[in-house]
Amino acid sequence: MLKRYFESSLLKLALIGILLYVSVALGSLWLQHARNEPDLGSQQPSVTKQAAAEAAVRFVRERFSLSPDYRTSTLFQSHTERSGYLQKEQLLDDYLKRFADYPIDYFEVEINDPASRTTYYIDVNFTNLHILGWNAYTSPSAKQQTVASGSADTRALIEQTIKEQGYSIGEFTRLEQTPQDRRSEGVWGAEIIYESIDKKIGESTLQLQLAVAGGKVVSFHPAFSIPASFAEWQEKQNDNASFMTRISMGVSLIMAVAAFIIVIRYRKEITFRRGLFMTFVFLAIYIGNNFNMVPAFRTMHSEGPSQWEAMFNLWFLNVFIALMAVSVYFSFLSGRYMWQRLGWVTWPVWKDATFGHQMAVATSRGYLLCLFILGIQQSLFFVAGEYFDVWAVNDPSDSVLNMAAPAFFPLMAWAAAISEEAVYRLFGIAFFMKLTRNRFAAVLLPSMIWALSHTQYPIYPVYTRFIEVTIIGIIFGYAFLKYGFLTVMLAHAAMDSILMGLSLLDLGSTAITAVGLFYIVLPALIGWAVAWLHRTIGPGRRIVSPELNG
Repeated sequence: MLKRYFESSLLKLALIGILLYVSVALGSLWLQHARNEPDLGSQQPSVTKQAAAEAAVRFVRERFSLSPDYRTSTLFQSHTERSGYLQKEQLLDDYLKRFADYPIDYFEVEINDPASRTTYYIDVNFTNLHILGWNAYTSPSAKQQTVASGSADTRALIEQTIKEQGYSIGEFTRLEQTPQDRRSEGVWGAEIIYESIDKKIGESTLQLQLAVAGGKVVSFHPAFSIPASFAEWQEKQNDNASFMTRISMGVSLIMAVAAFIIVIRYRKEITFRRGLFMTFVFLAIYIGNNFNMVPAFRTMHSEGPSQWEAMFNLWFLNVFIALMAVSVYFSFLSGRYMWQRLGWVTWPVWKDATFGHQMAVATSRGYLLCLFILGIQQSLFFVAGEYFDVWAVNDPSDSVLNMAAPAFFPLMAWAAAISEEAVYRLFGIAFFMKLTRNRFAAVLLPSMIWALSHTQYPIYPVYTRFIEVTIIGIIFGYAFLKYGFLTVMLAHAAMDSILMGLSLLDLGSTAITAVGLFYIVLPALIGWAVAWLHRTIGPGRRIVSPELNG
């Protein structure tokens, strides 16, 4: 029985993956200690969102005014441009040691006051509840005229505010700004900028950016200037990532149209219920995750309340995902049909007597393959970071700290596994095999298309993610050809479940840690539960000693 579930080649690959993963983890810790680098894990929140909201409300009441029916929401935010510049120039460690009072990551508390039609955004240090900065937005119909920034009263008000925030005005010089220079990192319409005389790191200098309206300082932010050269470089990188993503979406659309044409042309030979359940699982999980991500959508706000923008993003994505589900479904139908014409049934169905056995085998194989790929991936990350200056920034719009229910996030592993393996392995390899008549090209091309769709992640330079995901796609592709769809789908689900489950451990809560650990084994529990159920109540109960079929 052991030989049916585990193969020596996969066991060896899994062992290699584990050794690589452990070696990279230990090597990274050793290098961090040898270089005396700060523990980046300490940058996690040490206060609750509720405590941050209470601190922000106290601040607004003291400095402005607040009606009794205000509403608050607390989000995780990050100065991504500052983080990117510091990492690219290898200044982050020095920054964390010298400028701990200016954290890169922080909580942003949104306070909506319907009585005054004002929205406050208060930046709160998530380690000590210190107020870092603020913005007050009043709707256009209620907003007061901005006071001239050069008046004596305004200058006195600004200098008083700077002193109240713990700065010495003598350590700063006031900059003369032209209109096009007034927009900076994390600041809307800052009208007055004071620059520090001595607080500098690299080409970046501490600035205090302020705006005055209605006799009050309505905007105050300590920010580090971003060199124009870095801003231009990052903009080009983001443009390249967008271009690669558009290529992926364009080719994927062509593939979807091809899958649709194949299904229509051979509709009399296709069983339309195949893949329907998995498509429904993908759609249900993804739409549920979109609702879970509403707080994250709010991080991309402009002026005023963020809720309406978040709702627009939510329903736009739901429509997009519904269309994507149609593409996934046609990929299941056409992909299965194309392989059947070549004499290969890519995955068993419930009515097959050996379905339960094959599910158990695929689950075991999937975890072994997953361990190998995790080791390869971590090795690629290590090499890229050490030898190719690859770095990543926190993305608040994709952070577990900005999810309504972080515990549900790892379920996305199944949505990704089902859709991506259906489109880029089940159908993609068959499609490109038909076009190229070459096995390697048929594996490589859909892997590259899949990889191009991952370049929007905040990892720089963006081409490195393309290389990494292409390599992983090739491994998945050859595993699909050897072991079938169930194995690669479960391997993909296990891999993402492990990574997403581990991401929950950083949240610190005992309960959420237990949930994260549960997700690491969830694909195995599901795979073996389905196999047991089939042997108990399905056709598999009639099979005493099933043999592995393919």
